[in-house]
Amino acid sequence: MEPIPVAVLGYGNSARTFHIPFIESLPDLFRLAVVMQRPRGEGSSSPAAQKDLPHVSVQPTVEQALAALPQGPALVIVTTDNASHFGYAKLALEAGKHVLVEKPVSVSEKDIRALDELALAKGLVCTVYQNRRFDGDFLTLRTLLAGSKTRPSSIGMPTYFESRFDRFRPIAKGGWRENVDPETEGGGMLWDLGAHLVDQAVSLFGAPESVTGFVRNQRGQGPLQVDDDWLAILHYAKPQPLAEDSFAPGVQLGGLRVVLGSTCLSAHVQSEQPRFRVEGTLGSYVKLGTDPQEGQLKKGWTPRTHPDAFGAYEDTDPHELRMGRLTTTQIREEPVTAANPPTLVSSDIPTLPGRYILLFSNVAEAISAADAATKRSASPQQIRESINKVLEIRLENVALATRVLCMIRTSSQEGRTLYL
Repeated sequence: MEPIPVAVLGYGNSARTFHIPFIESLPDLFRLAVVMQRPRGEGSSSPAAQKDLPHVSVQPTVEQALAALPQGPALVIVTTDNASHFGYAKLALEAGKHVLVEKPVSVSEKDIRALDELALAKGLVCTVYQNRRFDGDFLTLRTLLAGSKTRPSSIGMPTYFESRFDRFRPIAKGGWRENVDPETEGGGMLWDLGAHLVDQAVSLFGAPESVTGFVRNQRGQGPLQVDDDWLAILHYAKPQPLAEDSFAPGVQLGGLRVVLGSTCLSAHVQSEQPRFRVEGTLGSYVKLGTDPQEGQLKKGWTPRTHPDAFGAYEDTDPHELRMGRLTTTQIREEPVTAANPPTLVSSDIPTLPGRYILLFSNVAEAISAADAATKRSASPQQIRESINKVLEIRLENVALATRVLCMIRTSSQEGRTLYL
């Protein structure tokens, strides 16, 4: 298959930092053909796309950008402001193009399900840029939680899961995310960082039974309806009784509790910001600090320029940032009793390299699957089945995460726990 032509809608930080570097790092899979950049006003802070990318067709409107793409399979990446994501994605699908859209797709679950139905009818891929599923710490955690029929996970059955993405920004930056209405235009931290944390949790554990949320503007700056601090508790159903070889056979534990949150007033150095804390029936995992890929991209690194180093922490990074703390139960002959509890052993384990590039190669694989099914004259449902065999991030899961995000805000407004 020839490299897939790509149109990137928007030329702001998202396009320049999180999308174009990966498209250009996969020349066998993609070819950057078009960029949509609105005419730049006097004093515009964004660079000129045509100057940066002289080999690319730069168009001022979405209609012209779509028309500039060649006939046949192509990918449209939507990186514009949140309020335009749904409309631009819909236009691209209607034009017969595959779509990768930045989060949040929409502040409405109904909109996302409508896109899913349109993509199904058209036999197209429509997916979301949930790159944090490919953070190294999340990949590490997912590996630790993945058991098998013959070998339990390192942590056992999870009983408590905490995930935070905090910053120390006591003065608001004043960008559009801190000024537009959260309920209509996707402003605020819940739709920004919360979209990642809820997506990660739902991808691991599925739909919760109920949601309790706390959302506020803690700094008291900018429009007060625009949040800069949020906390959510997702309550899950009771699991199956413990297995015969567990410490308490037949006992039914309380349901998993998932605690998610972000704030702009977390006064820790980056390597000590809390990230994950997971407790289970056999052990625990704690990780501090954030994935290195965003910082590397902002330095100009890409998987192409730094193939061996990209996505991994550097040796000069603090030990507590590079490592996670894993505690496990030591296997022994004697039975566990109240007087003779399990013996715990702790060790520092390295974090797997982050792999945002896998999101893009997965999109290319899904487009290839759709194209092959289309050439076989498959039905729309058969094309969807071919896509779903490979596609990592599906709109049905994004729709569920969006419902949870809306419930977090509504729970906070109404001061009560909401049930799905």
